[in-house]
Amino acid sequence: MEDLKGRYRQSLLYDFYGELLNEHQKEVYSAAVFDDMSYTELAEEFDVSRQAAFDLVKRIEKKLESFEERLGLVGRFVTARDRADTLKTSIDSLKQEIDVSVDDIKKKKDLKEKIDNIAKVSEEVFDFF
Repeated sequence: MEDLKGRYRQSLLYDFYGELLNEHQKEVYSAAVFDDMSYTELAEEFDVSRQAAFDLVKRIEKKLESFEERLGLVGRFVTARDRADTLKTSIDSLKQEIDVSVDDIKKKKDLKEKIDNIAKVSEEVFDFF
C-alpha cells in the first residue's frame, strides 16, 4: 500500500471513504484533488484564508488515512487488483502456449503446473474477500 502515492492514492481513498465525509469536506477535497485547485484557489472558492484551506485539506487527508488504517479497504482492493493482474497474465500466457501444438509430455506437464498456479491465485483472490 505504501507504493501508492500522490493523486492516485488520494482518489482511491476518496472513492472508498468519501461518503463518510460531510458535504463541505467532500466539496473541498474534491476541488483540491480532482479539480487540482491550489490552496490559494481553494481559499478564494470557499472564502477562507489560504492557511485554513491548507489545514482543512490536511485534516481531511488525515481522516481518510485513519479510515484506511482501521478498515483497510484500499489495501485489500489494491492486493486483489494485483492478484487479478497476475491471473490475467497467467491466463494469457497459457492461451498462447495452448495455441502452439502440444505434443510432448514435458510440455503438457508444464501447462498443467501453470493451470494449477492459476487455480491457486484464483482461490487467493476469492478467499481474500
